[in-house]
Amino acid sequence: MNKLIKDIIKPENGLEHAIIADSEFIEGAMYGKPRKGHPEGKVIYHIGEVLANVDKYSNESDRADLRLMAIVHDTFKFKVDQTKPKTGANHHGVLARIFTQKFTQDNVLLKIIELHDEAYNAWQKGGRHGNWYKAEERANALIHGLLIEGCLDLYVKFMRCDGETGDKTSGTYEWFVGLIK
Repeated sequence: MNKLIKDIIKPENGLEHAIIADSEFIEGAMYGKPRKGHPEGKVIYHIGEVLANVDKYSNESDRADLRLMAIVHDTFKFKVDQTKPKTGANHHGVLARIFTQKFTQDNVLLKIIELHDEAYNAWQKGGRHGNWYKAEERANALIHGLLIEGCLDLYVKFMRCDGETGDKTSGTYEWFVGLIK
């Protein structure tokens, strides 16, 4: 087991111990260089920041779920083929979901792990490309799907934990929350 990973994550249960002992997880956690949105560099440092936010925003009923999402959500960026579009099977969220399926079959958690960047991706349609109609259409589809699954509140809470890290701004979070009626 990697000491740095163990010291940052401070596993709280057997599931977390099993995940951080996995060689594929270790490779992903140690991946990364400083970049926009993630000046901390290695994924493990981002995980540490997200876990600190989980400590701030979680409660007894959602803490374990938020911790699991924090630990795996960005860990599989190292498997993304940078020469191809980062969508479908080549998106780090999908890769994280596939990995996490070895440890849980909880469809709500798996869905949030897979879609954790979807609100940001929707916002990009407006913020980066100026198409706010498409941005809202995509975000509303996400909101509708999360409502059907009964996990919109958990998604939004995780989005906050993930979004208050690095040099990210609160614009995406505020925009998305503002669309929820």
